[in-house]
Amino acid sequence: MSIIVEDISWNRVFLNVRYRATEGETLKLYRIRQEAFIEFREQAREGDVVWAQLNLADAGHREPPEAGEWIFCCQLSEQEATLAWATAHAPYLIRLARKRLWNELPKRKQRRAREVEITFDDYSFTDAEIDAEIARHPFATHDVAYDPALFGDLQSLSRVFRYFGGRYAVAASILPRTDATDSPFVVLAVDFFIKNYHPRIRRVSRVFFEKQCFIAFHKVMRLLFPKHGNRVLFLKTNGDEPTDNMAAIRDRMLERGLDGQFKIAERYRNTLEGHQNVFSWCRDIIQIAKSDYVFIDDYCPVFNFLDPGDKAVLTQVWHAGVGFKSVGYARFGITGSPDPYQSGHRRYDYALVGNEHLREIYSEVFGIEPEALLATGMPRLDHFLEEDRGRALRAELVERFPWMEKGRVIVFAPTFRGTGQKTAFYPYGTYLNMKALYEMCERTNSYFVFEMHHFIEERPVIPEKYRNRLIDLSDENLNHLYFVADVLVTDYSSCFYDYLLLEKPVVFYVPDKDVYQATRGVQRTVDELAPGVVCETMDDFVRVLETEAYAEVEPDPSVLDRCLERSGLASDRAIDTILLGRDVPGVKMTPKDRR
Repeated sequence: MSIIVEDISWNRVFLNVRYRATEGETLKLYRIRQEAFIEFREQAREGDVVWAQLNLADAGHREPPEAGEWIFCCQLSEQEATLAWATAHAPYLIRLARKRLWNELPKRKQRRAREVEITFDDYSFTDAEIDAEIARHPFATHDVAYDPALFGDLQSLSRVFRYFGGRYAVAASILPRTDATDSPFVVLAVDFFIKNYHPRIRRVSRVFFEKQCFIAFHKVMRLLFPKHGNRVLFLKTNGDEPTDNMAAIRDRMLERGLDGQFKIAERYRNTLEGHQNVFSWCRDIIQIAKSDYVFIDDYCPVFNFLDPGDKAVLTQVWHAGVGFKSVGYARFGITGSPDPYQSGHRRYDYALVGNEHLREIYSEVFGIEPEALLATGMPRLDHFLEEDRGRALRAELVERFPWMEKGRVIVFAPTFRGTGQKTAFYPYGTYLNMKALYEMCERTNSYFVFEMHHFIEERPVIPEKYRNRLIDLSDENLNHLYFVADVLVTDYSSCFYDYLLLEKPVVFYVPDKDVYQATRGVQRTVDELAPGVVCETMDDFVRVLETEAYAEVEPDPSVLDRCLERSGLASDRAIDTILLGRDVPGVKMTPKDRR
């Protein structure tokens, strides 16, 4: 089977599709939850070119499609929708079936499996269960391809059809997606809406009631703990330790003796793992209510519903280097889009950025005005280029891993796939050929070091015979590994932002470049910004590493922390501006910057 979709367009209520079907196949829509297909009505066929149409008002039974995501696909025959056929012809169907079965497991079973590092690929589903799952959902997406120009512009095809005097509407969106093998597919997302004159108000539910109770509790705590202008809180709710930026500001306050002027409190816990009891949330809220200044790093969901108040200053110190991937409000309207009203990003009084070039980018990310972005530089880089520190970190790593001095060290640090921490993964089997990497390392006396994003629970499975050259050091600090790395390999991550300061080469391995840019969204493309050679295939990637064909690309000024060229430390600039109220040159936006 093979279908290539060349064009999708709307004509009133009709969704028109032009595709090529080399063996007479028919393009269909399938919804997993409903276990049902919708056929495009064929209008014409010339050779292998097909013109087909779907009436959104009459997709079957004289009604619109049911709400949900309808997948563009081919329908498998009864003979094809079996484990035996999938094993021989389409192994990816087995992995997708295992993923669906995993999602149907009770959460407690999933949690127990993860505790012993078992994923859906390893879970003990029987052949009979997998066979039945494939038969229950007889659809295939890997044989449906899309014209690259069309795939990159699918989001422009969204339509809203208002009806019944404008009081109701159906939204139809054509959206790119990726499956559990990170292969692209397309869905027709159908949603029905009722006109809401008060969009800030959400439905009353148990979660809504709990949030209202926390809001009331916060108001009471603010009355019990009046502001004195000297309480500082470092708060992180997606990890158990402070980030490098938070630690740098805290440590600098202690070095300057400011713990005598300010009362410093710290609270770090991961609210995204396991059940969170009400007492932990209450302790968070008490600390927030008591504090005059709150420093957070990364997403902090408590501020989605909790307003720290006019007398508290909330500062986001997230890494704020510049990468490619869209985050925050740069993803508005696509998967992972934040709420335009109830979002903690809107609460920030300040956010730190690496330099003035990044204000426009992070104003879009956080959905706040550029004036709130402070060009302090990154506090974590305050001592990054100190030679003694670099030598000490290198010596400490070499002592633990002597092989680091015996050959070239390649550090592989890609970002995650998925929409966030709960769904993060990396498709090792799809993008990496362990045998080819090992053989390249053997020929060139190199060591390939995996340093996977901390959101990714599943670590690379490295065969025993390759482990002398391919090593997983994901538990190590990436910024420390920079000092032993001879070359950094990444993709859409901003980790190269720090590494470039060491004047070492970067390679960008992006086998899913077009798909990632269409499904995840990017603010600046890899081709536009990447300060290094870009590889889109495994063969090219191995060749570039083997021949050391690292491109000497002059980086854009926005990808360098220009604040390092100023006197003093970024942490001092943040402390002086936010805590001490001083006017530090170059930190705040000026009338000149607005032009």
